[in-house]
Amino acid sequence: MTPADELRAAAEKLRALASAVSAPDPALQPFHAEGCDVTQGRTPGLYDVATTQTPELAAYIAAMHPGVGLALAKVFDAWARMASYDSTLLHRVGGDETLAVARAINGSTA
Repeated sequence: MTPADELRAAAEKLRALASAVSAPDPALQPFHAEGCDVTQGRTPGLYDVATTQTPELAAYIAAMHPGVGLALAKVFDAWARMASYDSTLLHRVGGDETLAVARAINGSTA
């Protein structure tokens, strides 16, 4: 799999995950961590993204709402277009970090 393929796969995975979220508009509705603790006797609802052990973990998960995933998918698409044009471009202009993020999303290392 080429780097461009890896970037496209990560973009597609993020779009699929974001579209599976049953929010009114996943691109515009950020999640929130406040009030999402089911241990407080609250039934999980639309924006209850996780029951966590710490408020910091809940805040981190909420920060990665579908809009973030959709924006990151666009970044991956742009880098994939550049990598398709010139396979060495990623390494020359700082795309290695972007490829590392795509690989983490894809569950691969190389």
